[in-house]
Amino acid sequence: MVDNVDFNSDPKKVFWQFTRPLLILTLFEAGYSFIDVFWVSQMNPESFFAIGVAVPLVTLIINFGKAIGVGTNSIMSREIGDDDYVDSYNSILHGIAAGLILGLLIMLSTLFLKYILIYMGATSSMDLSMQYLTPIFLCPFVFIFSNFFASTLQAEGNSKTPTKLLILTNVLNLILDPIFIFVLGLGVSGVSYATILSSGITAVYLLYWYMSGKSEVPLNFRYFKPGIVYDIFLVAIPNFLIDSLWCISMLFFNKILILQLGQIGVLLYSTASRIESILISPQKAFGRGLISVCGHLYGAHRIDELEDLYHYVLKKSILIALISTVIFFFIRDYGFALFSVTGASESVFYIALAAIVIIPFNEVSVMSGKMLDGMGKSYYELSFTIGIIIYEIGIVTLLAPIFKHGVCVLLGILIGEVTFAIVYYILLKHLFNKAKKK
Repeated sequence: MVDNVDFNSDPKKVFWQFTRPLLILTLFEAGYSFIDVFWVSQMNPESFFAIGVAVPLVTLIINFGKAIGVGTNSIMSREIGDDDYVDSYNSILHGIAAGLILGLLIMLSTLFLKYILIYMGATSSMDLSMQYLTPIFLCPFVFIFSNFFASTLQAEGNSKTPTKLLILTNVLNLILDPIFIFVLGLGVSGVSYATILSSGITAVYLLYWYMSGKSEVPLNFRYFKPGIVYDIFLVAIPNFLIDSLWCISMLFFNKILILQLGQIGVLLYSTASRIESILISPQKAFGRGLISVCGHLYGAHRIDELEDLYHYVLKKSILIALISTVIFFFIRDYGFALFSVTGASESVFYIALAAIVIIPFNEVSVMSGKMLDGMGKSYYELSFTIGIIIYEIGIVTLLAPIFKHGVCVLLGILIGEVTFAIVYYILLKHLFNKAKKK
């Protein structure tokens, strides 16, 4: 809780106080993602391909909750840092209202799901993709509010409660997956039901946490006043668009890979993304912790400490990224073999080699983006994300006639990540210097 966290004495200590439980959470989330797809890959290649194609759409739904949570977290952190608790109460109410509206819109979009899959080029796996996606699109609230309330509790300084609940969610999901898939014989749709049930338990309990008064921030509509929703979406919309645009780029890369490699291209990309989720799990924890601490420091106008924290987190995250990617390089074949991806040892070699460069540079971009979120300047991050996606798609398009077997996609991502990591760092240095002069 806020009363138990001293943001003023030692920001680095507070950062680790936030981040340690989140490290455990992100490792569990990555492990869940890994094992979840492992169970699917044991059914048949067609099911694995169907879920690989559908993943960007599921990611969009989850990102709705995360984006609104990040926007609300950013405002709550800055307001608490400025000792304005009433507005922090108001911001969470607006966040809930936004989540309800977005959830209804997602449910309505189920009517157009088939046409979306046709546009994505998923005609060969249409039935399996629909079986997987339909239950998720009809139950978006469990994903939106489990992520939303986890973010708002972190803004108060309480990262342990959502961490324990989300870990429980992942463990429950891992237990339910084989039961729904194999024992009950539900196949691909069983993956959806297991995910909905486990996430729903977290969402309901976190809502109970707020309604029962255990939170420092009460859910009481007497604190509601119009206007603050604009500030929430000033951070939430860029964050959602950022994740949405990455999903769109995934769809583009999938099309290129299907043209050059067939189904194995999507399976390689999907598997690499799952393995990457484990390698960058510390990055996710650092980013979540950084938003809250950054918001408090920026709200209190402590720019020197903010800049010092930025460089400190960068060093730690890049070091961890280098160690994890080098280790993965030597065990790469075992990781891909778990998902029955075999006979592509040359492609796996180049993917693992590129990861040693891509992931550390990606750390710079992500940590810089989280600093911008905490400062309430997510529009910079959105502009950069649009730029990097256009840049990478442009490079891949130019290289596709020259480099076959998916190499063009790998090179495009590598060049894009290196370029924009440098640009991000220059921008943050400029913003720190500008803030010091005020």
